[in-house]
Amino acid sequence: MNSTPLDLALLVIKNLNSRSQDIIKKRYGLLDNKPKTLEAIGKDYKITRERVRQIINAILKNIKKPENLAFLKEFYELCFKVIRENGGIYEEKALLSKINELTSKEDQKQAINFLLSLNDNFVFEEENDSFRAFWRLKEFGVEKFKKIVKGIEKYFKEKNKSLTFEEIFEFVKKHLDKNISAKVLEVYLGLSLNIQRNVFGEYGLNSLRDINPNGAREKAYLILKHLKKPMHFTEIAKHLNEFSEKAQAVNASLRWFKKVEVQTVHNELIKDPRFVLIGRGIYALRDWGYKPGKVIDVIKEILVKANKPLTQEKIIEEVKKYRLAKDNTIILNLHNKRYFKKLPNKRFVLIRKKTSQPKVLEI
Repeated sequence: MNSTPLDLALLVIKNLNSRSQDIIKKRYGLLDNKPKTLEAIGKDYKITRERVRQIINAILKNIKKPENLAFLKEFYELCFKVIRENGGIYEEKALLSKINELTSKEDQKQAINFLLSLNDNFVFEEENDSFRAFWRLKEFGVEKFKKIVKGIEKYFKEKNKSLTFEEIFEFVKKHLDKNISAKVLEVYLGLSLNIQRNVFGEYGLNSLRDINPNGAREKAYLILKHLKKPMHFTEIAKHLNEFSEKAQAVNASLRWFKKVEVQTVHNELIKDPRFVLIGRGIYALRDWGYKPGKVIDVIKEILVKANKPLTQEKIIEEVKKYRLAKDNTIILNLHNKRYFKKLPNKRFVLIRKKTSQPKVLEI
């Protein structure tokens, strides 16, 4: 295609009188990519906004005659191809950017928008409480699309957790549309205002903490949950700030965009029972089995739970399941004669009570 969208748009209106041309250019932002409101145009011509609307409708009715648009065939074929390859539906801003990329080196999105509005084979749907604004092909099954998205939202409510794309795809294929492709499903999910994708690529309802975390604690919990390893609070802070930059790229919540101070992370996590300080500044999730408290307290609990004497090696092994501690630190605590007794067979037991004759827990 040799002509740019703006060239084509200006050709469409070239036979109009100067006032009609000016009104169309202003209303659709053909020259500056900044569409003007009906009221603003009315003030320019000292007429009411309703009169401007009537003039524009009359102009468009005349322009949209097939014989006036025949020279746009190549442009419309391109638009049809792009939308069809996207499943017959395309988010408004994304479509205009895609067509602009294919047809011009300059920003001519508003000219593209104007040209699309002249062809009844392309239908524009304004943004509402459920969906972003989008363009679709006339024959596209819009009601089926909305039904599928609503079905997915209902499924999210039932599961009450974030899901991977593969899990959603499996559900939709089984219960909503067995013929849907992965690409089309991704398009559908992106059009819903109630569904969002987090920085880990999982989907869920906006209200879900896994999707829309509020504050450093919630974000830190998600990071540890997904990375599946204990981390120093400075490392957690680093990940939080890296993900805040990544968030925009995956269309996640604006709550991720706010960066955090390193000390803030430590101050927040130390107060949250979901996190366990297992070493100097190192946090893990309580869900992983880690326990709070001193190493000596962990040893006590291990011996009580085992209900039998244990070797030093076994105690070290068990302690490391709950705390990040060096062998020497564990051994030093284990040889505290106030709490533990070493038996002749080199196994250790817990001293239940401190008396003149230590009473040993005999198993």
